[in-house]
Amino acid sequence: MGALHPKCCAVQEVQNNTAEAVSEAKLVSDQPIPPLGKPLWLSEAEEYVAMQTKQKEAEAAQRIQQIAAERAAEEERKAKEEEQKKEDAAAKAAKDEAEKKKKTTSPKKVAAPKVPKPEEAPKPDKEKEKEPEPKHDAEAKMDNAANKAKDADMRFEFEVKCVSARGLRDADWLEGTSDPYCLCEAVGKVRSKFKTKTVNNKENPVWNQAAKMQLSNGDKLKFSVYDQDMGKSDDFLGYTELEFGQIFPKGFEGELALKDASETAVKQEAFLKVRVRHLGTVTEK
Repeated sequence: MGALHPKCCAVQEVQNNTAEAVSEAKLVSDQPIPPLGKPLWLSEAEEYVAMQTKQKEAEAAQRIQQIAAERAAEEERKAKEEEQKKEDAAAKAAKDEAEKKKKTTSPKKVAAPKVPKPEEAPKPDKEKEKEPEPKHDAEAKMDNAANKAKDADMRFEFEVKCVSARGLRDADWLEGTSDPYCLCEAVGKVRSKFKTKTVNNKENPVWNQAAKMQLSNGDKLKFSVYDQDMGKSDDFLGYTELEFGQIFPKGFEGELALKDASETAVKQEAFLKVRVRHLGTVTEK
């Protein structure tokens, strides 16, 4: 009997433990099951997106405020400039009005002519009144040359130089540009001419070529510019003229606008630079 007592106690202890486990299971099962929610990663992503949206809205609002401030500052600056211009214009108008009034109210004083005393009055010298005042040597030479030029048969020698041209049209349709040269002619009683060298593929050629030419009173110099072509007639690029009065006796140096410098309705601005010097008289008849 004594040996069976511990076994009974062990069975009783196992039964008690089983009863406690069953009661604990009942307690856990009695609690309500929470509903299924969003995944944690989705919630975090939504929070991140919301945070980014708020940040962008804040930045946009800040940028709008900055633009508004810049516009307000620009308008204020323009208003100040307009006001300053008005003030300057008003000040200038007032100054001009004051100067105008000053001129009208205070006329210039005219100095009274000095009348010499009767005893100091110089006696008129009839011989001095008859003698003309001496002229400058250059003016005298020019007058002498002008008097000689009145003789229609008198010939005068000039140095005519074709310096350069600019703005010439391109007369070569296929390759390159124009190949210009200048032809200078004396038109009138005296017939003479000279031709410059040809400058290839240049719309702004430089010749710097001169020749001596003779002209009479009433003659003129004609300058014609051409484009040299092989196998056909040369293309005309424009002309200009100098009258005798423009080159005698002082000569001429400068640019002349070329006429008929375009073949179309569009005007072509082209110019020829020349220099003419009067060298002297050739013959007298």
